[in-house]
Amino acid sequence: MTTGLDDGAEDYLVLQRKGQLFPAITLAAYRLHRLAVWRDRAAVDPTPAFIALEDAVVQATFFGDELLNGRLDDLLAAARSFVDTVRTIQGASRPGFGGAVEEYHRGDDDAARRRLQDAIECFVAAARADLRIAGPWRSAFGDAPAP
Repeated sequence: MTTGLDDGAEDYLVLQRKGQLFPAITLAAYRLHRLAVWRDRAAVDPTPAFIALEDAVVQATFFGDELLNGRLDDLLAAARSFVDTVRTIQGASRPGFGGAVEEYHRGDDDAARRRLQDAIECFVAAARADLRIAGPWRSAFGDAPAP
């Protein structure tokens, strides 16, 4: 039989782990969000970035309550949708000038990135509340917070 830690040490250890996982999830989500569809004339595979996000999310769900895990589910759903959109664009078009997404598919790309951005912002709000962090937050990438 194991005995628990005393003097709030268990809570501190959980808080410490959340404090590591939540920023890692945010970073992985932003890396996916910023992933190019094309690099030069070649398609960029979003799978490694998605897997990194998914791995961190799976770890965090162990520590999350219903609200936080709901936000993590939403984040993964938006990430999967983004990956599907990238693959659809890659399968249905060619890279534009400088590796840009062709005009016909730009709206789909923008919408998928917006959904992922919104999911990131909702997760961050829930994660900061869970960690009892007050005040405004702005991404280190310079993205404006969701209203």
